[in-house]
Amino acid sequence: MKAVSTAFLIMALGLGACAQTPPAPAAKSGDQKTVAATPAKPMTAPAPKKQAPPAVAAIKPPILLEPEVVVGRSDAEIMKAFGDPNMRRKDSPAEVWQYLTPGCALHLFFYPGGSGDSLVVRYIAINGRSVASFSDLDRKQCFNDHLRAVGAEEAFIAKKAS
Repeated sequence: MKAVSTAFLIMALGLGACAQTPPAPAAKSGDQKTVAATPAKPMTAPAPKKQAPPAVAAIKPPILLEPEVVVGRSDAEIMKAFGDPNMRRKDSPAEVWQYLTPGCALHLFFYPGGSGDSLVVRYIAINGRSVASFSDLDRKQCFNDHLRAVGAEEAFIAKKAS
């Protein structure tokens, strides 16, 4: 019984302490202001700050260029964009440059330009590198994958826009 009365006494004191508000401080004799007693506010955790949703950058889908974007380009422009070809074959007056990717092969056919000093792409052929994909290939996608792989996409987009 003694334990029950002790527990009851502790609870009563705890509740009584919560219900009382401390007295307002007394005004000093020289103060013009008087402080009104305000009821004690229950302590609560501050509300979490709302964070702005992360900014979502407008993601543009990659531009798919037509393979014919290289037609009319000089051998110097192609070399700068694509680098050295995997294979170069001379069939006078033409020259064929081959660029290989894991899934396809790009063949650029160059012929002498109007001035005769440089070669110019006149035709492009793209085929798969396996029997299964030789003719059943998305040529446009393969060409654009190769452009991105060698970092040449921007060069041809800029040329196309001007």
